[in-house]
Amino acid sequence: MRIVLAHYGTASHRYGLIHADMRLGNVLADDNSITLIDFDDCGFCWFAYDFAAAISFFEAHPAVNVWKSAWLRAYQKIRPLDHEDREAMETMILLRRMALLAWIGSHNETVLAQTHMPGFAQDTAQLASIYLDQRLVTLT
Repeated sequence: MRIVLAHYGTASHRYGLIHADMRLGNVLADDNSITLIDFDDCGFCWFAYDFAAAISFFEAHPAVNVWKSAWLRAYQKIRPLDHEDREAMETMILLRRMALLAWIGSHNETVLAQTHMPGFAQDTAQLASIYLDQRLVTLT
């Protein structure tokens, strides 16, 4: 992942200030507007990482590709993403998943961590295996 991200780079069209925790728990919605809250994770990162944050704790869900397509359609109305950006999203998903695995381990006393703890490490390992298998096919 380090090699993939180094190659992807941090040019200004793909890296900048992001929310970094844009998930349902941090969205307030009413009939006419949507408001983001909880900016404590906000910082500089890849723009594509915001999708990975949006699916936090659900990276192994079968609907991820459907969610990604919908997110890309909406996101690209504001900021275009090129082929490399879309390809990097798989790396961002695994990067976020590993960060969440560490978070669960360091916050195991919280209800949120306890809710997601069962099977989380196993699902993370499965996602990593799929990620690596896809990269090995690409490299050979």
